[in-house]
Amino acid sequence: MRSSAFGVLFAALLVLAPGATPWLRAAHAQTPPPRGPYISIGLAALAAQGARFADGADEGHAPLYGRPELFTIGDFDTVLLSQAAAGYRFTPRLRFQVGFGMARQFEFRGTANYPRAGAVQPAAADLRTRQLLAAGFYDVAVWPIGRGLQIEPYVGAGIGFTDYRLDNFVQRFPDPDDAAGYLRRGPAGEVPFTGLPSGRGRSATGMVTVGVAVPMADRVRFDVAYRYTDAGSVGTAAGGDILIVRYHRGNRSEVEVPINETTADFRTHGVLATLRVEF
Repeated sequence: MRSSAFGVLFAALLVLAPGATPWLRAAHAQTPPPRGPYISIGLAALAAQGARFADGADEGHAPLYGRPELFTIGDFDTVLLSQAAAGYRFTPRLRFQVGFGMARQFEFRGTANYPRAGAVQPAAADLRTRQLLAAGFYDVAVWPIGRGLQIEPYVGAGIGFTDYRLDNFVQRFPDPDDAAGYLRRGPAGEVPFTGLPSGRGRSATGMVTVGVAVPMADRVRFDVAYRYTDAGSVGTAAGGDILIVRYHRGNRSEVEVPINETTADFRTHGVLATLRVEF
């Protein structure tokens, strides 16, 4: 999934990169307008940092893990985020925008570390996110690169919020320490598992970015930027029921137990390519 997301973004860069389109081949150095509105649309390849799900706040229910040294650790895959923004340039160097982004579904793959549950305890979950960010940008300079072309490096930072939904969180136990014990398989080889409750929420979000803009035509710029985003945490719902499925008496048994929330930090690194039109 990581390679496919970056591959799509790389294909977009080839289409819009310097020398790849008639627009850019014909473009000459442009001076940013002193002020005025603009809009932008783009795609980003987002790679989330490694995540560790552990017990969250005590809401009066049972904890899932029970001890700080127990957790589920793993990685979210890389996905594409689509973004649209509207902004205003206040000076030739300073601009402000509000942008909305929506990511395709992140897939989490990891492993738990419960005692006596075996060396391999695979876990999986799905995560969907939406972000609204207000950001300021400072266009550092205009650097001519020859043949009438130029690049315009910039830095930026923003704040906002991220809405998320976490679903299909399942922990499986295919090879416990005692194959005939509590985590034995079912009569047809069924693997015992624990299903965690879904979770949804909204987290305060911060973003920093550095990038370059390339004029493609009068008032049209192609931006490529690196972006780091701290979206707080994601997690399962407090008071939601876990579904415990076991086969220790030969037949399938299901038990539901309300638990406290489980949470993991959610931070991403991204490469963002956008087309910006100034009016």
